Amino acid sequence: MNTNSPIGIFDSGVGGLTVVNNLIKILPKENIIYFADSNNFPYGTKTEGEVIKLSERITKFLIGEGSKAIVVACNTVSSIAIPRLKELSGEIPVFGMIQAGALYAIETSKNKRIGIISTPLTAQKHAYYNEIKKIEPDAEIFEVGSQEMVTLVEDGISYKKYAYRLAEEKLKVPLENKIDTLVLGCTHFPFLYKTVKNVVGEKVKVIDPSDFLVIEVKKYLETKNLIKKDDDSQRIYFTSGNEEEFKEKMQIFLDYPSENVEKIDI
Repeated sequence: MNTNSPIGIFDSGVGGLTVVNNLIKILPKENIIYFADSNNFPYGTKTEGEVIKLSERITKFLIGEGSKAIVVACNTVSSIAIPRLKELSGEIPVFGMIQAGALYAIETSKNKRIGIISTPLTAQKHAYYNEIKKIEPDAEIFEVGSQEMVTLVEDGISYKKYAYRLAEEKLKVPLENKIDTLVLGCTHFPFLYKTVKNVVGEKVKVIDPSDFLVIEVKKYLETKNLIKKDDDSQRIYFTSGNEEEFKEKMQIFLDYPSENVEKIDI
């Protein structure tokens, strides 16, 4: 493991590209390997056992590719499998979305009333609720899950009337409870930021945990003297699904699109 080793990132589909976008902004020289498990999308409706097995295989693949850090760009996996993946990775650090999102929410909220919108499985696990309560016991947390909103993004649909109506319906209870902060608890949801922001209004801050997460990754790399110095960065994208479809979605969602996409079964 050295400065030129890549950062390995994975998600069930295109959602993790939000993390890639943020990572490139603050660490533009880093080599990146991204794996989209599109063939097994969605993770949010699977059993815990299925999610753990899938994430173990992907983590092993990224370790085999020489990753110097693993970023779990999936809230569902982060809510279930982080302890197991850390066991598996040994000295290679594993960064998850939930921990970063909880800290970010607590720092952002003034009235300690926080809304979370995530996949159904993340909501059922009360992952954000439990993590926030560890840090701020007095916080009030209102969780909602929506697989429909995840699928809208994965299908390449963003600011549409249906997306607005769906967000309005899902966020009714958190808004009735006077939240001042809403966590986008699925990496697909930042692509619906405008829609969600129009629903919640100016008084509610909408936050993306990956903003906080990438700063944690940078701090770690600085501490270990693993920041890449030269400019010839290489970004490789793998998918378990259709590579042409993934390329099309990259054009929509990735700030720095690449043709370097390969289909792989792991």
